[in-house]
Amino acid sequence: MRPERNTDSATNGRTPVGVGGWLLVYLYGSIPFLLFHSAGLSGWFLDYSLWLLGAIFLLLASPLALILLKSPRAPRWNIITLWVVAILITLRAAAVPFNPETNGAAQGRSPGEWAAAIAILTVIVIGSLAWATIWTAYFRRSLRVRNTFRPPAVDS
Repeated sequence: MRPERNTDSATNGRTPVGVGGWLLVYLYGSIPFLLFHSAGLSGWFLDYSLWLLGAIFLLLASPLALILLKSPRAPRWNIITLWVVAILITLRAAAVPFNPETNGAAQGRSPGEWAAAIAILTVIVIGSLAWATIWTAYFRRSLRVRNTFRPPAVDS
């Protein structure tokens, strides 16, 4: 009788399974990504309040816990969160010129300063959309994701 293979390892035989590889890169990379975006979103509502930043971060990072728990719902909730963050940060960036505080300060800004601000906001939006697109494709196509988050088999 042979010992049973560890089905929770990075690879089960030759099939990738478990939290490893690119999935681990996603987990670690999502933390600074979500902190940055949580700060931007908290500034949209309450002038960069620390408690609000923490609350938004915990809300947005909760799907990461589903990955660690290997919940079958983890891929879906992470994809939803990726796109919610990308859409919200796009709306946040688009709202900057219309913010009453920005309008008052805008009169003293040169066209070069506006161009720099718009360039920074554009990079943030493109980065968010690229991050969401890349990781959505990964969650939908990855063999590791499919093997790790497969719903439990129903025994008949």
